[in-house]
Amino acid sequence: MSNKKEIAIIITTAVVLTALIIFSIINWETIVFLFNQVATGADIVQDYVLSLGVVGIIAMAIVMIVCFFFPFVSPLPIELASAVSYGLGFGFIHVTLSIFIASQLAFLFTKSTLFLSSKKKREEHRLMEEKIKNSKRSIYYFLFLAYLAPFVPFLVIHMVAADSGMKWWKYALITLFGPMPDIIITLWAGVKITTSSSPILSYIILVVIIVIVILSMVFKNKLVDWIFTPKEKNKNE
Repeated sequence: MSNKKEIAIIITTAVVLTALIIFSIINWETIVFLFNQVATGADIVQDYVLSLGVVGIIAMAIVMIVCFFFPFVSPLPIELASAVSYGLGFGFIHVTLSIFIASQLAFLFTKSTLFLSSKKKREEHRLMEEKIKNSKRSIYYFLFLAYLAPFVPFLVIHMVAADSGMKWWKYALITLFGPMPDIIITLWAGVKITTSSSPILSYIILVVIIVIVILSMVFKNKLVDWIFTPKEKNKNE
């Protein structure tokens, strides 16, 4: 990637983050209230959400973006608030676009961090891209399985995709359509089931997610080596 493109990515990241921060400061009380709904698992407040209008739509999107980057905080209550308040159709669009925006920020963060990193880190990243490119397993195959696997946070999947070296438009399509089946099932089931799940089950899911995130970050290189084994012809070279 050329320096001009890398600089443009950094500028875009700064602009988007600045806009989100300004909106968050202006509507801080609303966002804190909605975030508390996520953190405490409080009941959905449909009337309150609808009374916020456009501010509510953006504020809930920001909460979902925060949850994307901190997956040990469940975004489910806020996602269900969207589906119940606006209907499954618009709720699905709202949740999907919120996750899509978060995934684009993840892409921008990855590229910006790489641009600002040392030569050694950039070379390690280049070698990892080559390893993925020359693997007998396609990156798309891995992403497809990851989306089907339960409890794997979108953050982990999308960071792998962003690190793979694929072009932005491919990354955008994958991160837009990939989460859709999971979102549809989650919203539909969540709206149908009004009773809360067992607290013990919630704690188990929380622990599983935290373990997955930590292990994926600590052993990222080993995971890449294991998943993207080289083609036979490359082994013999």
